[in-house]
Amino acid sequence: MIGNKIFEFDRVDSTNTVADQIFQQRDPADGEVVWAHDQYAGRGQHDHTWVSEPGKNLSFTVILRPRFLPPHRQFMLNKAVALAVADFVAGALQKGPHPPVSVKWPNDIYVGESKIGGILIENKIMGSKLDTSLVGIGINVNQRVFPPEIPNPTSLVSFLKQETDVREMLTWVCRHLESRYAALQEPGKGNLDEAYDSRLLGFEQWRNYTLQGRISRGKIKGVNLTGQLLIETVTGTTLSFDHGEVGFIL
Repeated sequence: MIGNKIFEFDRVDSTNTVADQIFQQRDPADGEVVWAHDQYAGRGQHDHTWVSEPGKNLSFTVILRPRFLPPHRQFMLNKAVALAVADFVAGALQKGPHPPVSVKWPNDIYVGESKIGGILIENKIMGSKLDTSLVGIGINVNQRVFPPEIPNPTSLVSFLKQETDVREMLTWVCRHLESRYAALQEPGKGNLDEAYDSRLLGFEQWRNYTLQGRISRGKIKGVNLTGQLLIETVTGTTLSFDHGEVGFIL
């Protein structure tokens, strides 16, 4: 279902913007995909930008209709999508040695200590229902050189040592998204909570973080229902943090 209908563009400002225009014009089906070879104004979390070399990487948006999910549980969609992208990356790299694939809370995908992908989900709530989610995904596939201002980037080609077909990669990641999205619709199937926690960068590891502006030592214990990050401090207290309150020291 996800990826059965793909709208392909040579160049757009943002695939999330194009997906939103589709939503404004008609009632899209669950799983439609907007894919661009060049995205010149890609958006990330909290007004950050997503920079990608034209034609080298994956930049796309999946339109989902998760009306089965109450708004107060919308972070479950983040979990399912992040796990699907991590599944894809781990599968693509399975032929050779590579560091662990993890989710840097809340929506970045890492290989070791380097970022390979990012996710931006924009939800539209109608009354008491989560009506539509625009799931923007960027994955570095064949890009070898990155602008110096981008911290710790990496790509599939950095590990595989050869380029892969971007269109084929899109098909693969859509299959992983379909699998995790199906599990989301069946409570208890797929252990999304446990799987997401175990994929978290720093899960159950003592590491240094910037917590509310101060360097502190802590251990990630998971996330709560609303998606806040739970960190155990050296005093034994577990605190919850919103995005922007935690800095990862890599």
